[in-house]
Amino acid sequence: MSVKTIALEASVYDRLAKLKRPSESFTKTIARLLNEGVRSTCGEAVADSREFWSRIPSDAEADQIEKFVRQNRLETVWDIERPE
Repeated sequence: MSVKTIALEASVYDRLAKLKRPSESFTKTIARLLNEGVRSTCGEAVADSREFWSRIPSDAEADQIEKFVRQNRLETVWDIERPE
C-alpha cells in the first residue's frame, strides 16, 4: 500500500475529525464519505432522489417516525430571549 501526504486547513481537519468514527482511521473515514456522498453526475443525484421519494412509508413506519419526532421535540431546549 502506498501512502500520500496531504495538507488540510485546520477548519477542514476539525470537520473531518468530527465525522470520524472511533473505530476508523482518517483514510477509512475519507473513503466512507466519498462513497456515501459523491455523485458522478447530476442525473445520478436526481435518480437517487426519485427513488427515495417514490416509496411511501407503511403505517407502522409513519407511526415510528411520528414517535421519533415527538420525542425529539420534547427533548429540544429552545434558548429564546423574550422581549421585556
